[in-house]
Amino acid sequence: MALHAKKLQYRVEEVTPGVGQFEIFKISGQKQLPIIVDDNDQIINDSSVICEYINKKNDHNPLFPKDPLLFAQCKLIENWADTTMASICKKALVKSAIENSRLRTALLPDEIPSSVKGLFDKLPFKNLSKISNVVLPSKDNFGLQKILEALSKSLIDKRYLIGDNLSIADISIAAQLSLLKFPKSSGTILSGEGCQEYINNPYLENLFVWRHNLEEYLFSANSQ
Repeated sequence: MALHAKKLQYRVEEVTPGVGQFEIFKISGQKQLPIIVDDNDQIINDSSVICEYINKKNDHNPLFPKDPLLFAQCKLIENWADTTMASICKKALVKSAIENSRLRTALLPDEIPSSVKGLFDKLPFKNLSKISNVVLPSKDNFGLQKILEALSKSLIDKRYLIGDNLSIADISIAAQLSLLKFPKSSGTILSGEGCQEYINNPYLENLFVWRHNLEEYLFSANSQ
């Protein structure tokens, strides 16, 4: 989303979990994604550092406001989204995958044969469902939903979270929302799947619509 917002040309290299991460380690010294390799073979890792780097590549659509107060607000939201929100969203997805067989199957890589996916779906997850609340404590779940409900309400008559332009705050929140409800860009199998208690929360409907519209615009031909 950040690369599209900055109108930078790029090529995506998909990494297979496990084996592919060893190659990433050889390149960058770490197994965690994302990383980017620029035209000069410079390697940059960590999503926040990457966004700051590509923001300097050209002056089009700055991701960080010049106003000091708006800049501080963006950085606070970005940091919260990349830490607290990301952690809870990952746990919420794991919890939902334990409880939802269709989601478990959808999350499996495309290269796995359908016959194997069918066997995986029949594994006895009932006992694991008993501990799903341990994966995501109700306190964390409730706390995240309340914050997201507030964000959803604040966007009823607004296009962006901070100021009048797209910023890193919008991108960081929209990215994490994809773990709660997968967007169209996730493909036909995953699109619309996710954490049902978030998806079915009527107070979050506007937030998911906002995320959808933001992604549709950034990935549209008109924005390129």
